[in-house]
Amino acid sequence: MVSKQAKKSINRYKNFAFLLSAVYQSAHKTKKWRLNLFRSIIDLQGVINPKVKDTKKEEIFLDGIRTLKITTPKSDPERILLYFHGGGFSFCSPESHYSLVSYLADITEMTVFVPDYRLGPENKFPAQLEDGLKSYLFLLNDMQYSSSQIAIGGDSAGGNLALTTLLKLKEKNYELPACLALLSPWVDPTSSGNSYTIEMANRDILLGPTFKQIWKNNDNAYDFFIDEKDMDESNPYIVPLKGDYKNCPPMLIQVGTEELLLSDSQTLKEVLDRDECIHEYYEWEGMYHVFHLDARMPETIEAFNQIGNFLKKYIKKSNAKL
Repeated sequence: MVSKQAKKSINRYKNFAFLLSAVYQSAHKTKKWRLNLFRSIIDLQGVINPKVKDTKKEEIFLDGIRTLKITTPKSDPERILLYFHGGGFSFCSPESHYSLVSYLADITEMTVFVPDYRLGPENKFPAQLEDGLKSYLFLLNDMQYSSSQIAIGGDSAGGNLALTTLLKLKEKNYELPACLALLSPWVDPTSSGNSYTIEMANRDILLGPTFKQIWKNNDNAYDFFIDEKDMDESNPYIVPLKGDYKNCPPMLIQVGTEELLLSDSQTLKEVLDRDECIHEYYEWEGMYHVFHLDARMPETIEAFNQIGNFLKKYIKKSNAKL
């Protein structure tokens, strides 16, 4: 049974998602003004939604990538979360996720860096992966954090980027982060999982309306960030479900039961089981895609506490916070 606040949130986001679906247009047809309008509407949620009192937002650059450093009075300066925002690799920004990250930083007691990585269709794959890798290596090599101090996280497409960044680090034998936190990760851009159905689209109040438009137009969900000729369903840097996660750090996965991407997380769990990668997996009953965006719900606060408890297992508090 969802909370009263969650019922209100569901109604709010139904209206929000309907507006977004009305603005949607196929990637090859979208004009710049329409794209900017779509992005502006999405970014508004970071302005409108609540933030933790005394949240500090600082603009910095990680190897040339504009990044928001988000802290609250509870944030430990020695515990780092590199967080990649979602948005299908073509929408959203650090600003759209300001509210989410404010609460995430406060409840988990982490210092959070949110890179404004390059988006499609202006910048197609592998631009996003390149920026994800550069961001992490800058924290490691230039800002002198140790890998044991760093977690990587992300929601939706940001969860995809968290995993592909990890896989690229592993391939190149770089030091791996301490752990990963994945919120409704988009790990199946091919939309081939068993939850990608009209029935689930009708239940998914956030993604459902736009996916119906995608299917109506015979588009692909990945069209905005990768060209059809470059799509390779076996490439783990595009489809993280194809990755090898043996000897990878522990991961946490959270997903709502009412979202099209439910099978993404369920299949990812199977992959991690196969590769004997330590993980915690949670399905949130009645919750929509990246419900963490609305911190007015007790479910969101509980989910952030869940993430905080996970992170504390693998990144200990520094002397500054003891």
